[in-house]
Amino acid sequence: MIRPALAAILISVFAGPQALAQSSDRITLADYLEWEGVGAPRLSPDGGQIIYARNWIDKVNDRRESSIYIMNADGSRPRRLLNGSSPIWSPDGSRIAYTATGEPSGTQIFVRYMDAEGAITQATRLTSAPGNLRWSPDGKSIAFTMQVPNTGGGFRGESQVTALRPRGATWTQTPRVVEKLDYRQDGQGFTADAVQHLFVVPADGGTPRAEFLRRAAQVGVWGRIRRIVIPRAQVVELRRLGELEG
Repeated sequence: MIRPALAAILISVFAGPQALAQSSDRITLADYLEWEGVGAPRLSPDGGQIIYARNWIDKVNDRRESSIYIMNADGSRPRRLLNGSSPIWSPDGSRIAYTATGEPSGTQIFVRYMDAEGAITQATRLTSAPGNLRWSPDGKSIAFTMQVPNTGGGFRGESQVTALRPRGATWTQTPRVVEKLDYRQDGQGFTADAVQHLFVVPADGGTPRAEFLRRAAQVGVWGRIRRIVIPRAQVVELRRLGELEG
């Protein structure tokens, strides 16, 4: 005689997929692939419009995609602007900064004028993905964070070897020494052996300037108090834009 517990296990093994397919209260892979979401809503300075990002899963290329939408503050006239993510209004509401795939490759920062013409400028040509975009109060510059190779003393060996490897060289892969808890993430693989720099770039494009180095630094408030807030109550005093030196 088969015991009830064993019978239940056998049923779940051999009939599980069919049973789940028939259950309407279970989330399946097909449901996940059809999910769409919205995020990063930003109210315009005059309070009249909202920009936000709409994301979905590209089933063909197995990756997430995102577009930027705009609508009136009362929810009327939602419409697509362009492909991209992380939109943010300029202080006067005449432009938005956002991230999207650009030249030479990877994620870059773009600026779009919000007039009828809608001219777009690629403000950066970076080697790593930027994040945490913030406008300067006068609208002339954009601050952002970006990972850079960790080359200081005591850091993992692979980053030091990477810094010495000529471009295009095919060296034997170096051993990976794990020294941090968050060393690998789902959908990403091994996280970069890097730290975050704070950069400032002209809004109309140019060479970014590194202003601050800190692990996991995050751009917070760039305002009249003349400071940028980062985690764990650490505050870095920065001189106002125009007084900053590279």
